[in-house]
Order: sequence, then C-alpha cells, then structure tokens
Amino acid sequence: MQIIPADNLACPLDGKPLRRDDRRWLCPDGHSFDIARQGHVNLLPVQQKRSRNPGDSKEMITARGRFLQSGVYAPIAATLGERVISELTETQSARILDAGCGEGYYLEQLMMQLEALPREGTAALVGLDISKWAVQAAARRSRQIRWLVGSNRTPPLQPESLELILCLFGFPLYESFRRCLSPGGRIILVDPGPEHLIELRRIIYPTLKRCPPPELEQAEAAGFRLTDSRELQFATAPLGAEQIADLLLMTPHLFRASREGKAAAEALQQIEVTVDVRFRTLRL
Repeated sequence: MQIIPADNLACPLDGKPLRRDDRRWLCPDGHSFDIARQGHVNLLPVQQKRSRNPGDSKEMITARGRFLQSGVYAPIAATLGERVISELTETQSARILDAGCGEGYYLEQLMMQLEALPREGTAALVGLDISKWAVQAAARRSRQIRWLVGSNRTPPLQPESLELILCLFGFPLYESFRRCLSPGGRIILVDPGPEHLIELRRIIYPTLKRCPPPELEQAEAAGFRLTDSRELQFATAPLGAEQIADLLLMTPHLFRASREGKAAAEALQQIEVTVDVRFRTLRL
C-alpha cells in the first residue's frame, strides 16, 4: 500500500481548503501558515488556546517517546494495525487521522504496517495534537505523515475528508469527528481496561478503583454505532527504574497520586505490570 501526502487541510480561521505553495499552506482568503523546518504545520490559532503551551509538556513527551521506543507497548501498536487493516478493503484508498497523536509512535508504526501490505490503494496519514512539543517530536519520525498542531475540538481538516479516525487514550469529540468523516466513516477508540497497570495503581492509590472504558452514549447521540470490540491483555517484562519513571510521567497517575503514593512509586526499582486495553470500532 502506498503512503501519499495528505492534502485535505482546512484553514483553522474560516474552514476553507488550504493549498500548498512551497513552504506555506494558503487559504483563498489570504491566511497563510508556514511549514516549520521540521516539516509540521501549526494550525492552532491563538483564540483556540486555553494556555500559552496547551497539551502535554516537553518533559512528558520526551518520557513517552522513550518508553514507547523501548517496545513495551508494541503489542498495542500491532493490534491497532490489525484493526485498521481489517476495516480497509483490498483496493481501498484511505485518509486516516490520529486525533491526539502525541509524539507519533502509533501512527508511525501504522504507516510501516500499511506500507508492507501487498495491496493496491493509497493511505494519507495525518497526526494532530494540541501540544507543539508533541508535534515537533512526531515530525522527526516521518516526512510521509502530515503532522499538525491543532485542536480536536475544531480539527483543521476539510468536511467529510476522512475514512478513519484513531483516538488512543484520548478524549473523543464525536460531533467534531463526525464533521470530518465521510459517510460510513469509522472511529477506532483505544482505551485502558479495568486491569490496566493495576500493579502500579495498587502502590499509588490507597483505594483502588477498577474503571471500565468510557460509555458510548455521546457517540450514539452523534450517530455512531459500535461494530467491533476487542480486548488485549498481557504482562510486561520487568520494568526498570527509568521505565517506571517514564511510565508515571506519561500517565495521569503521577499527578493524581498522594504524596505518599508518589514517593512509593518513585522508590520502585523493578515491577511487572498488566497491560489491559480495549479496542472499539464505531461507524457512522
């Protein structure tokens, strides 16, 4: 399967289609957006920001990139690729958005899986994140993927210009996603299951809550229906102190923990944890 450049960008100020002109993306109304040296584009207007640097910090992105590159979550990436490929026909061309792409690990892994497919058809991949640090890191992974700084609340993409949206460990905004999807478009949600990182959570929290994946009422209200649900569960190899520190920093648990729980987690030198993830496919 051939990976091609995505060309379905839209102006974040007025929603009109953007066209590329050398090192810029241009709007018919004269708005212009420079392509950064690293290859990404910032399509997050100041009026869509709620802070000076919204999204994950540079430190969090660095920790996540280091942890993911160690391969601990490789089975998640492999299963995601399987779920995406199962949604594509033998000759289908697809435009795919990773909404909240972070530092780009999962989308890069998907790109490599699609490239290896002995199929006709093309795939245009877009990675979107509100954190400029995340997108800067992602842009170093691949020039074949269109990396954008932008908001899931108002994705800077043309209406009905996507076949598939990925939302991994994020916050899906179904009405916004619906606007971007073509008829019959799909969303693949990846969420933690109740046993995810349970060994670490037992150390961090005095009272443990086993929370199921989020309900789908909002998705159903936006016109989506559940068509597939899968579970992935496995135990990691022993994680060392650096991996534990990175894992804590890339999840919300470190910030929710009490002082005692945080100290106990930071004192760990080794731990094996359960990875429990749910994959759910929604269709318009």
